[in-house]
Amino acid sequence: MKILFGLLIACGALAVAQARPQVIQESARLVNPDPANFPHFAADVAIDGDDAIATLERYLEPGPGGDPRDIEHDVAVYLFRRTAGAWQPVRPLVVHHHRAFSSFNSGLAMRNGIAALALNPLYVFERRDGDWVEAAITDVDPSMPGDSITIDGARILFGGTSGQWLGTLYEKDSTGVWSAASRMWGDYRGGDDEFTGGPVDISGGRAVVLSPYNEEEFPVASPAVTVFRDWGPPSRFLRQSDIRSSAAAPLGHEDVAIRGDEIFIPGTNRSGTRVFRPAQSDSWEEFDKLQPLDSHMGAGETTILEKNDLFLLQRNWNAEREAFVINVFRKSTGEPYAHVATLVSSDGGSLGNFGISSRRVMASCGDEACYFELPSIFNQPQPVQHTFAAATPVGWTTSTGSAFSIARRGVSRVLRQADTASPATHVAVLDASNWANQSVQADVRPLAFAASDSWHGLATRYRNAGNNYHVMVSSSGTVTLRRAVAGVFSTVASVRFTVALNRPYRLRLESIGTRHRVYLNGVSLLDADDTSLTSGRAALLTYRSSAEFDNVVASPTPATILYAHDFTTTGGPTDLWAFTGIGLWHQRALGSNFVFAQSSVAGTTRAVIGVPTDDQSVDVRARPTTFAGIGGGDRWFGVMARYVDDSNYYYLTVRNTNSVSLRKLTNGTITELGNYSLPVTLGTWYRLRLEAVGAQIRGYVNGFLVAEATDATHPRGAAGPITNRAAVDFDDYRAIQP
Repeated sequence: MKILFGLLIACGALAVAQARPQVIQESARLVNPDPANFPHFAADVAIDGDDAIATLERYLEPGPGGDPRDIEHDVAVYLFRRTAGAWQPVRPLVVHHHRAFSSFNSGLAMRNGIAALALNPLYVFERRDGDWVEAAITDVDPSMPGDSITIDGARILFGGTSGQWLGTLYEKDSTGVWSAASRMWGDYRGGDDEFTGGPVDISGGRAVVLSPYNEEEFPVASPAVTVFRDWGPPSRFLRQSDIRSSAAAPLGHEDVAIRGDEIFIPGTNRSGTRVFRPAQSDSWEEFDKLQPLDSHMGAGETTILEKNDLFLLQRNWNAEREAFVINVFRKSTGEPYAHVATLVSSDGGSLGNFGISSRRVMASCGDEACYFELPSIFNQPQPVQHTFAAATPVGWTTSTGSAFSIARRGVSRVLRQADTASPATHVAVLDASNWANQSVQADVRPLAFAASDSWHGLATRYRNAGNNYHVMVSSSGTVTLRRAVAGVFSTVASVRFTVALNRPYRLRLESIGTRHRVYLNGVSLLDADDTSLTSGRAALLTYRSSAEFDNVVASPTPATILYAHDFTTTGGPTDLWAFTGIGLWHQRALGSNFVFAQSSVAGTTRAVIGVPTDDQSVDVRARPTTFAGIGGGDRWFGVMARYVDDSNYYYLTVRNTNSVSLRKLTNGTITELGNYSLPVTLGTWYRLRLEAVGAQIRGYVNGFLVAEATDATHPRGAAGPITNRAAVDFDDYRAIQP
């Protein structure tokens, strides 16, 4: 037996950031077939082809004068069938009663015509002649409860135990009866009848048992994943090796999966789910990571893992939706795992337990079950970006009578719509954006409002003037989300908000599935559901107003929060940040606020955070408190994007020479990409934003574009603040993939 203590792979095959997973909402919902008798539905679900099962539960309170702790419990498992594309309830397979103080946990698995129901005790059903029939099973101990159950081929592995961690393998004997063929013991844990088992999984000739904690003597660390190998009869599965300590799942996020010769172990927000493969001498090495781009916002910790031959699925928190979602990963031959889809509930709620069968997924969603279908091909459109560098708006179709033209504004070119007299709504449609899921954002500068009902805005799913969603920023001080369907205009949501003339702001409209969201300067203003329109193009609009549009980005995904923190709570300098250089980073009080402070003036120092990705917009407030008083060279502070290492990144700097400089560092060599004159004083707050979208690199100070360049040297990386011989307070950090 080989033991890996505190395994840490620093190099090897690093996790590759995967961009633009397809967002998929459920295509059907299963509802409670018997709410009168069982008010709780779908705490767990499973699916096998056109059949699915879900739990129904009820809690039985003690009678008058009884002990209120003596609650009993009934759980039923209901069969559903998909016929002619619609899911219908069929019948209950079993109803089981739990006495007081017994384990009420339930676990379901369904695959290859076998349904295993871990209801304490274990039930097995088999599909015979189109129906599901209960099968005989022996070696079942009701005092060994658990909810981890999995099926591989014609085998069932159950994690039930009330003592030492254990996985029990069930197979059919020569008489057709299911019985225990092998017992796989994990770490020692003392227990009693209130304890339950832990996660287990099996694939081919290997199985894994997770021991979340143990009572072993040092140095047998926990948590641990014990790997078993099938050596054939009579011994069958024997302990082969352990993956221990920092390489195993942290407490509170216990699960494990195995597929072929790959083991998947949930980790932290920093590490994501680790993927291990066999190494020398029966040991295991980490070679890949499954990390959604928002891992540092809570999505790195996985609560549930499921897999089949096509996909690896994990349940993660999604900060943008403020709900749990299911992230889908797929591996191509010779490539790392790619994040290809995110499954979300259309009502904005969380997804719970789930199962997968081929490309079909069934998941708990509130008191219902959500059914998803994964496409055979994940063809996401590439984001489209327009900076209007050409003399004419190439790639745009403008409406008759409009006055769209390219104009110079500071360091950039913009698309300006000048007409305010016509009563028509002027439209510029982005030709290469005919998608279902769609987000569009732009830097907008209002120049003139000609009437009390004047407005400008953005549109998604634009088919024509009478069919689209659009956000209106009006002269009356409102931001309104409207839909136009067959020429009928309706307000979906509205909020009071006033914008100033001749001052730019960032406007964003998302239509992802049935959810529509409006952002202004990165702040979510409106959030609504509507099913009227399903596809169309992105567009820019004005009505009786003159406005300039620049840096338009259209994408098939919502904005992903790479990391955001206002530093009013813990998590600043000690949680997820990595620090390089000579710095003193800490979180400190500033009046009634807290800031992320760097107090050294000795040299260059960086704070880096986020899963490396391609497109990113990094925004932070910064206030210099001290510049070094001796020595040569500039003193400066700023923000980095696409950070690869200390010698390779883009950065926007505010300097003590009263200037702003946009630069790149390539193998240690500095190249200035743009500069701008700006008075710089100690104690003044500056809002900095550095964007790297495609090959366009842009720097903003206080909302104004001050430098831009075209450069493709660094295609992806992380982000964070940076200082050189300057003590600086940072606040309200936010990095997104637009």
